[in-house]
Amino acid sequence: MLLIALLAGCGGPTEYDIDTWKSPLASEYRGDGDATLGEEIYFNEHWEDTSPYALTCSSCHSADTGDTLTTDADDLTRPGHTVYNAPYRETWKGDHTWDAEDDNVIGAYGGQVCVRAYFPEGSDMTGEQATHLEAYMRTRMDASPAADDPRAEPLDFGFTRWETEDDFVASVGDGAGGWLYGEDLGDVANGEALTAEYCGACHIPEGESAPVFYGAANSELPVLMARIRRTEVAGFEQSNIRMPRVPADRLSDEDLADILAFLTSTRDG
Repeated sequence: MLLIALLAGCGGPTEYDIDTWKSPLASEYRGDGDATLGEEIYFNEHWEDTSPYALTCSSCHSADTGDTLTTDADDLTRPGHTVYNAPYRETWKGDHTWDAEDDNVIGAYGGQVCVRAYFPEGSDMTGEQATHLEAYMRTRMDASPAADDPRAEPLDFGFTRWETEDDFVASVGDGAGGWLYGEDLGDVANGEALTAEYCGACHIPEGESAPVFYGAANSELPVLMARIRRTEVAGFEQSNIRMPRVPADRLSDEDLADILAFLTSTRDG
């Protein structure tokens, strides 16, 4: 995967029509899904013909049996929760209900919502692709999940809210209307390791994690903070400003401060 292609960030529309949840994309395709093709879509640069980015499903969601809702089984912590055993969840996004036995659910919603919200324009998923993705996703689940498996429980959409935002913003201010940067903000060395863990699925080329690789060395702290923690950045209209947020249940405020310290450690001025 050419992760360096994501250095400019994730693009695509900033909004999607919630009605798309009610009309699964894959219902447009009546053929059988191929799990092998679906796995290719999930992991590979499937959008290389239409997209300058290397964003894939696996950039944001792990699908490993060893995942938990807050950690992934490998060395990365992606912004999105694991999709392993996700077909057993009775609701998604807080209040959208569906039956785990329904066909073409996850692939369709991934195509309708994730691709439209975060992929660049021109990366639209077809019904056939969604059906193949659905077939692969159905392989990422236990035959019968344990009753207490949290991965199979509905996710409260409240995880997207940043309850401690005001306190965090106050803590990274310099007291004079400006912002703290670099070592004044947090532990730069720890931030480098955390950046590799939390940002590496999309942004680290060839295992290196210098701040310049993130296009962040000259960015203002509020923009970086908003891009990492929120979905949208008020006042910024660039098509690549939108990134999938890393919610507080997967990235603590303390670790966020260290990541920001590292990303701004070579900032000019």
